[in-house]
Amino acid sequence: MKLSLIVPVLNEETFIPLYLESAAAYADEIVIVDGGSTDRTVPLIESYLPHLPIRLFTMPQTGMPYTDDWNESQVRNFLIGQATGDWIMNLDVDELMDDRFRDVLPELMNRMDVDIYQFPFVNFWGNPWTLRVNSPGDERWSNDITRMWRANIGIRYRDEKHHCTLEGEGGRSIWSLPRDRVDVNIYHYHYALGKKIKFNDNRRGDVNVPDNKGEPDWHFDHAEYRIATVPFEGSHPEVVRRYIAANPEHR
Repeated sequence: MKLSLIVPVLNEETFIPLYLESAAAYADEIVIVDGGSTDRTVPLIESYLPHLPIRLFTMPQTGMPYTDDWNESQVRNFLIGQATGDWIMNLDVDELMDDRFRDVLPELMNRMDVDIYQFPFVNFWGNPWTLRVNSPGDERWSNDITRMWRANIGIRYRDEKHHCTLEGEGGRSIWSLPRDRVDVNIYHYHYALGKKIKFNDNRRGDVNVPDNKGEPDWHFDHAEYRIATVPFEGSHPEVVRRYIAANPEHR
């Protein structure tokens, strides 16, 4: 059994080395679509081509990032179509699997009674030592998330723009398919490492940079709900531990 990892990227020079070095431990192929990066994203990916099973494509995104200007479902469905593995995992570039995933993966792929797997989703907020968690009116931070499914059973993304939804063959709900929960964390580092936010990354107003200028305010008092955080008491994946050791500002 083989696993295809699929990921769209755009200006992700911080996360590319972390992502690829982590994925090297478990993915049989890594299928990447670059949306027109202007930083070092593509050269960094190309530096890994001799060593990892990467297939790199280019599909430039146009218009305002993270809005309905983007044809994100088209890109993600292209990635699904390119995957050759028995299983597909849609892991974004700022998401890393816990190191234990490589040990449990063979058993997961060999199960015949499951078509979809979901994982606990762990969100960092402002730094690698603080987690954002659910609060009343803002229940999106400490939930399980679907990230892996059996290939060739018709699962694709609904024809949407930025907000993409997985669906089964013929529009069937993926919740009707046999699934299981894997007690292995996915760590979301978008708001914790590197630049921490991207252009137009204030769609919900949570980081208080409405004009895409200035530094994020991680303690901003949002008008509609409380931004709740707790200390992170777990252990980062090995690649992140190395990154933090090399970048003292994150310690």
